[in-house]
Amino acid sequence: MFRILLLTLLTLAMTNALSPLKAKFQRAKAEYFGMRARNAAINCTVGDTIVPLIRNLETRQGLANRGVYAGVEYDVIEITLPSGEQPRTLSQVDPELRKEAMAKIRPRYPLRDYLERPDWPVSVPLSDAPLWVSRSTYEAGTAVSTLLFSLTSLVLAATIAYFVQFVSVPSPSMVPTLNPGNIVLVTRSLTFRVGDVVLFSPPPAVDKVTKDVSERIDAQPTSTKGQKFIKRVVAVPGERVGVRNSSPFVQVSERKFRFDVVGPYARPEIFPKSSWDRPPEELKRGEYFVSGDNGFRSVDSRVWGPLEGKYVIGKARCIVWPLDQVGMIKPAFSPLNVLLCKQDKALVLYFASGDSVKSYEIIYGKPKKWRNSKSASWLRKVAA
Repeated sequence: MFRILLLTLLTLAMTNALSPLKAKFQRAKAEYFGMRARNAAINCTVGDTIVPLIRNLETRQGLANRGVYAGVEYDVIEITLPSGEQPRTLSQVDPELRKEAMAKIRPRYPLRDYLERPDWPVSVPLSDAPLWVSRSTYEAGTAVSTLLFSLTSLVLAATIAYFVQFVSVPSPSMVPTLNPGNIVLVTRSLTFRVGDVVLFSPPPAVDKVTKDVSERIDAQPTSTKGQKFIKRVVAVPGERVGVRNSSPFVQVSERKFRFDVVGPYARPEIFPKSSWDRPPEELKRGEYFVSGDNGFRSVDSRVWGPLEGKYVIGKARCIVWPLDQVGMIKPAFSPLNVLLCKQDKALVLYFASGDSVKSYEIIYGKPKKWRNSKSASWLRKVAA
């Protein structure tokens, strides 16, 4: 009952507030808006409020020097014809004489100090201004302009908010690429490639895994509702992806495999063994395999399976905070730092970042020409 009463009172209040504006719109409707409005000067009456609209900048400046400012409301104090007659209204005057009528006008409200004049009211030929509109038409036009500007701003803000987001990195799962607390710029995208860093809402499988683990270790389950995750795309739809020794790998062809070295999880025993070792399976349409760069602290597709594209929000492009880390997000590895090595009748391509292997490819069979871009000792060190 109280809600109905409150709603009724709000409706009445809004009706009362909008009634004057509605009346102004109805009066202005017949006079149109803007520079197409009917010229109110040809029928003005002493006591009317009229507003000059001046598009030409030179004309605007010339009239401003005489005290006529575009967009300012003026009260008509007196009307004078060339004959000296001072009618109260021009509506009964011959149309030819109206064109030569003079009017004494004064601003309806105080102006800024640099616009005020000591000689108010000023006399001006009404024909000097290209257009005079009534107060109701001007206010209605201003309301329409304000409404259109507000709607445009809202649409623009909503569009930007939809396509662009600034997100704080929630965990250390992407170290060293992204650190907790980094602010990254995320943009909407329809397609994703291997190596892209993506922002997504956790799929239901994450909560299921969290619940199972909580029961296994006798802990209170936590919900991921409202949270956002950031991971790197390891495999895309159509690729066959599996996990070996905690690292995801893609079977590119019968003899070629691509491994991404992310490292084992901190507590692998709390998840099923299949999370860390399982044969490759083909990703369906719209499915992606994602993992964190820091596998030690990342619960990802190795644990809860493929990520459906409908949960992906966008692609992380660059770091915008803190200032000393501003820049484009670094790739998982540098393609310029590649080591080719003949090993067990296979060609091994190591993609490294600094002194740590980030990914590598194995091509089985008789390798073609190869060369070492690093020393053998370096290879033993990073491939151990």
